[in-house]
Amino acid sequence: MRGGYAGKVLRLDLDGPSYRVERPREEDLERFIGGEGLCIKYLYDEVPPHADPLGPENRLIFMTGPLTGTLAPTSGRHCVATKSPLTGCQTTAHAGGYWGAELKFAGYDGIIVEGQSKSPVYVFIDDGDVHFYDASGLWGKDTLRTDTLIKKELNDDKLSITYIGPAGENLVKYATVMNDQQRSASRGGPGAVMGSKKLKAIAVRGTQDIRAASPGRYFKSMNELLDTCYGHVVTGSLFPSYGVTGIIGLMNEKGALPTRNHQTGNFEGADRISGQAMASAMLKKTRGCFCCTIHCTRVIDIPYGPYHGTRGKGPDYDSTVAFGSQCGNDSLEAAAHANLLCDMYGLDTVSAGATIAWAMELYERGIIGDDETRGVRLKWGDHEAMTSMVHKIATRSEFGAVLADGIEEAAKRVGRGSERYAQGVKNLDLPGIEARGSKGMALGYATDNRGGDNLRPFAAAAECLGFRSKELGMPESFDALGEADKARWVVQCQNYSVAVNSLVVCMFTIIAFTVEPGQYARHLSALTGMEYDKDRLLEAGERIWNLQRAFNAREGFSRRDDRLPYRLTSEPVPDGPTKGSVVHLEKMLDEYYEARGWDKDTGWPTREKLAALGLEYAANDLEKSLPAT
Repeated sequence: MRGGYAGKVLRLDLDGPSYRVERPREEDLERFIGGEGLCIKYLYDEVPPHADPLGPENRLIFMTGPLTGTLAPTSGRHCVATKSPLTGCQTTAHAGGYWGAELKFAGYDGIIVEGQSKSPVYVFIDDGDVHFYDASGLWGKDTLRTDTLIKKELNDDKLSITYIGPAGENLVKYATVMNDQQRSASRGGPGAVMGSKKLKAIAVRGTQDIRAASPGRYFKSMNELLDTCYGHVVTGSLFPSYGVTGIIGLMNEKGALPTRNHQTGNFEGADRISGQAMASAMLKKTRGCFCCTIHCTRVIDIPYGPYHGTRGKGPDYDSTVAFGSQCGNDSLEAAAHANLLCDMYGLDTVSAGATIAWAMELYERGIIGDDETRGVRLKWGDHEAMTSMVHKIATRSEFGAVLADGIEEAAKRVGRGSERYAQGVKNLDLPGIEARGSKGMALGYATDNRGGDNLRPFAAAAECLGFRSKELGMPESFDALGEADKARWVVQCQNYSVAVNSLVVCMFTIIAFTVEPGQYARHLSALTGMEYDKDRLLEAGERIWNLQRAFNAREGFSRRDDRLPYRLTSEPVPDGPTKGSVVHLEKMLDEYYEARGWDKDTGWPTREKLAALGLEYAANDLEKSLPAT
């Protein structure tokens, strides 16, 4: 087996329950790397078209990459993938902490979960050995209590455990898979899929080694990565000092901070919810994941006010925006409390906050009222109403039951034009960048294979913050509000993003183009013995992106789904530095499909493109999906 890999994948069949061990194919490792890449290969091959995301045919996949668990900076991450119950697309969610590294030390590159258990179960992987345990006593417990009880039952407080909370058990369609108490694989509802399989948790412990194919080259490239990360202003200074919320003020100044359900791009209370405010008001210490050089996690303790005693992981950028500016709330304490509630229940903070913000706008406009909300006054800035709604969503109680299936389903139930105010792409709620203030981000939102996403690519780092990659063909300067000639570099950044998510390391190492593709290619080569240069690494990313798109196309998605919400394309920003801006998407899409080598009418990869990437079988499937003429 290649260096960097454990060489085994564990398959859990919950119908039994039973398990078996498989070896990944060498060809798949070379072409898809690991992490997000291997996830889409397994999903595409094993999930039949139009399978029920909450049914037994769906897969829930946990996958590490070759860099996971090594000495590479930020190598403590893993990927969770499935067919999303929220969007119907393939979805990949990524989490930090220690669980991914521990899985590698236990001898496995990944876990594929299939079938459905008749009763709640959890799994313990002990240095390669696999044990099933009854989880009936854990069902209904929050994530922190689950962590404590499993460690007590297995008599090991050093275990790393991934689990769902009540939101996943209740099949809330944006439920998360949590691990290590407060790390989260969030987007697209993998927690609901885990809940549908009655799988409460997977605990791991391991002691096995990971070897490098060329140790001398490996340590040389590792030192290069360390020097790069420590020497960059973002990964070496800004994020360690203030976390990712340290850029809230900068994004607000650029008119790219979504506010009150994306009505505008600047928030009058931005300074009060920033990372700098967190550092002065409630920060106790910082924390990093396995082998992390950045330590962006804020550990907080609120010493005063109605949320006194709130302790734990502070909200990151997207969570702060979701429960801060998006809800018109300038109470950082309330945003922090809502964030911790989501972690305990196992809820995606972005979707939860965005859904509440949507409901607040409906309430403010008189579309819904007290009868529907059961007296919860969902007014802008009412943080008590906001935090109470988190509980109601997770438990599917009262108006929370309407919001628990996502905005698209909620709008169908509410009606009265409420869908006009939904801010999502492919039913995935938009995160913390206002796209009318960053047109590259707008294009990224529209075309992302899992729905509205701000990390593939984080175009605002280039357009709003001024960072550049030397290797991705980016121009010397940007007009953030311009729409021409964005497609080519957006495509390259997307390819790079999914390649990095397949290694697997933290996206924060490339969010401001800190580590270039050539650096990761050299490191991957030294570790695995498979020779990569930057072009081959980016080609792997392109292959992964195209197979994700083919999966979605097979499910019926097309160009008509690469759209933005009505507000972003039809309502000019009313004030601030981006006043008057809207997104004119169609021409940008044409340029994007041309840069991708895709069909402009369908938004699907062409046979020629798929064949060039060695994905002829996907081309055959798409031809079968074409409507009869």
